[in-house]
Amino acid sequence: MYSSLFCRLYNEFGWNEYPRVFAGQLLQWLNQRGATAGTALDLGCGTGVLCETLHENGIDTLGVDLSREMIDIARQRSPGLRYAVMDIVNLTLAERFDLATCTGDAINHIRDLKDVGQVFCNVHAVLNPGGYFVFDLLNPDEVSPGEPFEVPYGEGGLVRFLMEDAGEGRITLNIEMSEKGRIKFSEVIHEKVHDVEAVCDLLRQNGLELLQCADRLLLNSDNHGTTWFIAAQKT
Repeated sequence: MYSSLFCRLYNEFGWNEYPRVFAGQLLQWLNQRGATAGTALDLGCGTGVLCETLHENGIDTLGVDLSREMIDIARQRSPGLRYAVMDIVNLTLAERFDLATCTGDAINHIRDLKDVGQVFCNVHAVLNPGGYFVFDLLNPDEVSPGEPFEVPYGEGGLVRFLMEDAGEGRITLNIEMSEKGRIKFSEVIHEKVHDVEAVCDLLRQNGLELLQCADRLLLNSDNHGTTWFIAAQKT
């Protein structure tokens, strides 16, 4: 669970750019497949940026996140959109959707593969037949330890981010906020780098047909990275 301060930092320090770019590529991806989506479910929606973009393009979207603070920010950003505080591992919804998404390495926050499989089972249950599930996944190339990244915050404050390898596929994002050289706040975010083949097998085991697993969502694009982009379909 994220702290209230981290949620504000998340909203203010550029994490919102990724879901905007992803949303644009996702809409292109659907168009290339000749597919349409009238409804969407965004799992681990964070501050709701992906939901906003899908809504702007005529897709009725429900965003869910375990963090009440994230959902509060999402509701403040877009009061007219639908959000709910939910644990995606224990997700139960009567509503059905044409599209499900899970981005920003939300799957990597689920550190037990058994629970990842349960998420996929839940996605299968809420998708309409023929519905798509598109998500991203960290890979080891993306999480190699790096130098601390520091940015100013407020009046005389500084926020320091550092990603570290905790061994056995575990990674930590360490965040410290200081003011005049004194640490005022710190938080550690834990994630797990899952084996991509194991994740794809879990999709199949839960009734989802794997469509693609690549370092880019748009396969005809040069805009690739080290993140895996995985798409599946409920047949």
